[in-house]
Amino acid sequence: MNIQLSLQEICDFFIQSSDIVYAHTSDGIITYANENIEKTIGYTIEEIKGRHFSEFIHPDDVEYAGKLFEKALLHNEHTENFRFRIRHKDGRFLHFDFKAHSIFKEGVYKGGIGIGHDVTAKLITEEALGKSEEIYKVVVDKARDVIYTVSPEGIVTSVNEFMKTVTGFSAEEVIGKPYIYFIHPDEIEYGVKIHEAIMRGEKPPVFEMRFLKKSGDYLNAEFSTTPLFHEGKFLGTLGIGRDITEKKKNEENLKLALIKERQVNELKQHFISMVSHEFRTPLFLISGTAELLENGTKAYSSDKIKKNFKTIKDNVKRLSKTLDDIVLLCSENHEGIFNPRALNIIDMCLTIVKEVCLDLKTEGRIKFSYCEKISQMNTFLIDCEIMRHILTNLLNNAVKYSAGSSDPVEFRVENIDNILKFTISDRGIGIPEAEIKNLFHTFMRASNASKVPGTGIGLALVKKFVDIHKGEIFIESAVNEGTKVYVNIPAQSK
Repeated sequence: MNIQLSLQEICDFFIQSSDIVYAHTSDGIITYANENIEKTIGYTIEEIKGRHFSEFIHPDDVEYAGKLFEKALLHNEHTENFRFRIRHKDGRFLHFDFKAHSIFKEGVYKGGIGIGHDVTAKLITEEALGKSEEIYKVVVDKARDVIYTVSPEGIVTSVNEFMKTVTGFSAEEVIGKPYIYFIHPDEIEYGVKIHEAIMRGEKPPVFEMRFLKKSGDYLNAEFSTTPLFHEGKFLGTLGIGRDITEKKKNEENLKLALIKERQVNELKQHFISMVSHEFRTPLFLISGTAELLENGTKAYSSDKIKKNFKTIKDNVKRLSKTLDDIVLLCSENHEGIFNPRALNIIDMCLTIVKEVCLDLKTEGRIKFSYCEKISQMNTFLIDCEIMRHILTNLLNNAVKYSAGSSDPVEFRVENIDNILKFTISDRGIGIPEAEIKNLFHTFMRASNASKVPGTGIGLALVKKFVDIHKGEIFIESAVNEGTKVYVNIPAQSK
């Protein structure tokens, strides 16, 4: 009885507590409970007193409670912390954390006192938080972007699993490293400025940087970041990174396609302009000459008639050549026409020189020379028709664009390490240096060549035919000083 009175005095101290305070005998009979018992589990003090504590414990926890009771009884254990589920009067069970103290008198267990704190709401919150964290982790790890956090010091503190998919680095290989470790050296300064801006509380717009892959290569990445603050203190950066390498590649391909489309449109305009000039002029001459002949030939001498017929033939030939060039240029299977055979280079070159001079009525304008090594090795395996087209076109150009010069066009062929080297040089109008690289494009002509007839097809064909021979072609030129064209063709002697 004295124990009960002392417990009463102690429990009065806890009467204002939000926790429940209780006392029980050595048999487990509840002898005291504070007024908070009714607020917490619905029972009044009168309904609790005189009943065994096990009546209010969840069936699954009764065995554990019995062991604790036995432990206190047999082993003189004074204080114990434990958690039970306690039945509310309405039938539901609440989670309580207990701190109990066993009371002994002269070594004999007399009962115990304890405090119970309802942790149900806390556990529900923790469970909900745990589920939220689990859901968050699943969402983050299943995201098709890299999601990461960086500390104020610039250290990567977390990253999702997609990092490995994109870069090859696992989370363990990234976390703990400075973020600048993964940025392309040329963009580290920019990355530092972004981080400093975020630390000031700014939210930068979406930005792009090159990001390191485990292979050592860099991918193009797009980043969206936001600062993390708590009670005014900067905690770090939350960021999302997306691999845009394919996107950049597609954008570049689209840009190139647009450029190509623009070039095609320009080529169409060049082609229309060329056709208008190169076809209309000879057709006009043919038509006019034919009309004169149709009106009668009595007023013309035989020489005049021959001259008119020659005009028709020359212009028909001019049209035929232009059409042949266009057909060759449009042909997709140039390899199919490649037919190398043994031939004498010197004889071929002399024949071409004679034909060009005769065609352009410029006999003596082309000075041909060759090295002794070629004369000693008579034949080479090359395609005669293709080489004829290459050299004829280049010699024609050299003569046409140096018409105002008294210096001859020099044409030389050499054999150096079984490479046939053709050099054609003139002292003509030359080519602006910036335009040389474009001359092998279809319909492209030098800006200072507008007064000389031409289609812009010839050099494009020459380049294709040189490529078929696995050869090379180079041009050196200066305006008003002249032009040198070098053609190198690998050839097998026979």
